[in-house]
Amino acid sequence: MSAAEVEQAIERHKAVLAEGRHLLSGLRGRDVEVEGADLAVEVDIDDTLSGPRGALQGGLVATLADIVAGRLAMQGLEEGAIVVTSDLTVHYLAGVYTTAHAVGRLLRRGSRAVVVRVDVHDGRDGPLAAACTVAFTIVRPQP
Repeated sequence: MSAAEVEQAIERHKAVLAEGRHLLSGLRGRDVEVEGADLAVEVDIDDTLSGPRGALQGGLVATLADIVAGRLAMQGLEEGAIVVTSDLTVHYLAGVYTTAHAVGRLLRRGSRAVVVRVDVHDGRDGPLAAACTVAFTIVRPQP
């Protein structure tokens, strides 16, 4: 893709998100302040997001981690550059029944890759439910 095509695709994606039409808009996350975190997001769990036992569906835990990590990875990139997930590891430790509290911390930013850790808790002060590491490849527009 050319730089112009990448920029157009990014703008279309932003518009779909802003209009609430994107599949991920259903997560209804909100940014929260957490000491020591580079980014923290909370998502209230309801029947539309949970599995049969009432916990946040596992794929959505991974998706939440990818979203939080991706937002961190995108910070500070030059114009037209994006990141794509190259590796996502999730260690499921417990269910998330109340509020998914995702806390992201940048582990490493290089010239070609970014690595982020995201811990997902069951509530702000609840137990660690998932320990996640997400790696991204930085993709720059072709001249």
